[in-house]
Amino acid sequence: MTSAPERADPDRRPARTPDVGTPAREYLRAAGVIGATAALAAAARALLHVPDVEMLFLLGVMVVALTSGRRASILAAALAVVCYDFFFVPPPFTLDVADARYILTFAMMLGVGVVIGTLTLRLREQRREAIVRERRTAAVYALGKELAAAMDSTEVGAACVRAVAEAFDCAALFLLARDRDTLEAVATAPAGQSLGTGELAAARWASEHGRPAGCGTDALPGESVLCIPLRTWGDVLAVIALRPGNERSLGGEQQELVEALARHAAVALDRVRLADEARRAALRARTEELRSGLLSSVSHDLRTPLAAITGAATLLLDDGVNDPAIRRDLAATVVDEAERLERLVSNLLDMTRLEGGAVEPKREWVPLTEVVGAAMNRLERPLAGRPVAVAIPDELPLLSVDPILVQQLFVNLLENATKHTPPGSEIAVRAVREGGTVAIEVADRGPGLPEGEEERIFERFQRAARPGVRGVGLGLPIARAIAQAHGGRLTAANRASGGAVFRLTLPVGTPPAAPPEPPSERLPERGVGP
Repeated sequence: MTSAPERADPDRRPARTPDVGTPAREYLRAAGVIGATAALAAAARALLHVPDVEMLFLLGVMVVALTSGRRASILAAALAVVCYDFFFVPPPFTLDVADARYILTFAMMLGVGVVIGTLTLRLREQRREAIVRERRTAAVYALGKELAAAMDSTEVGAACVRAVAEAFDCAALFLLARDRDTLEAVATAPAGQSLGTGELAAARWASEHGRPAGCGTDALPGESVLCIPLRTWGDVLAVIALRPGNERSLGGEQQELVEALARHAAVALDRVRLADEARRAALRARTEELRSGLLSSVSHDLRTPLAAITGAATLLLDDGVNDPAIRRDLAATVVDEAERLERLVSNLLDMTRLEGGAVEPKREWVPLTEVVGAAMNRLERPLAGRPVAVAIPDELPLLSVDPILVQQLFVNLLENATKHTPPGSEIAVRAVREGGTVAIEVADRGPGLPEGEEERIFERFQRAARPGVRGVGLGLPIARAIAQAHGGRLTAANRASGGAVFRLTLPVGTPPAAPPEPPSERLPERGVGP
């Protein structure tokens, strides 16, 4: 069982840099921080007798740099120098400087403040870039894990739109290019999204030209969606359509991220397409191999009845054979060999269809007794002179099966029993309800199965090495394939009392409710005459 791939938590949002606001608000914030710093410095000098408070002003400049832009940081450094001169340099409360050494202090404060502000801003930018890279890497990694588990184009599309919707907090659609003019939405996030006429035109333009279209691009920029084509080897396989919230276009970094996601999705989509083509090629090769094997394996079995039919028909045409008994025997030979040939051809066709996956059961609700009875009627001649014990309880539920296919399954099992058991030996058919399944056993009183061959007998062209047993070894493989097509199982084992038993299990469904019977008048009872 494959575990579900991890995805980025949709509630987790990337860390954001502080909202710096407008320049005027930044300048007011810088003035407020420096004013508060001056008050704190005055309190520290008065209460703690701190001689030098220059470092407090540098701390204020750093706070401004963490919360505002570059110009506000430079303004804070200048205000720090002015406040220090006005409040703490003799003579106080003036901008006059009595000692020229303070000029160097002012210059150092201004220079260090500007440097601290610049470095702090650079750290903020590096932090923001690191967050963007982490977000991009996490989104690409999460999408890559989901795409690795995707088995078809629909799963690829679903993984892609989930990743895009979570990364950009927007609606997303995955449009698969069925042909040059047709785009089909196979996945949306949130569910139920659709494109308008103009938005669909942008998606088609992106598919035809292999370039992004829609908002934020040069092609159809007035549309509210951004359409990114998924290309591999020059072919556009699909289009991702994003509808950003509040009608805003994606930024440069966001567009780079969605294009990176699109490249990963394109590779996964191409992988799915190539895998599908490889499966179809393998199926074709397997079908051809099966046909070749069938022809080579049954050529002798096809020639034998044809030779018998040809010989008997030739003698019938001979005017020298006038005995009615001989002519009846020859005609019976023609009929028997023709029936054998018909069964052989039917088995070949059934096996080819089952192996090629071309058989889809046409289910009906039927009683098991009806199917088994029809199979026994078809084998009336082979079963003549054999006791067949059928034990099917009346309370057994109806089965949802293809009656024709399941009838063929029982025909193959019963015919197999007639071939491998002595004439006149008993064949038993028993059914029982076992939980959510019905188990049917077909048992015989023959020599049983060779030790260790219980599974091998279900392989194609496997025949018992017994004299007088005719066939090509397809009856049991066909029976098992029919059982598997119905979600059931067919196994074989030896009976403890001698003989073989084939056990078929079929799932039990919930039959539809029977319609109410219409009211009818009760007919008067009639007496029976002597």
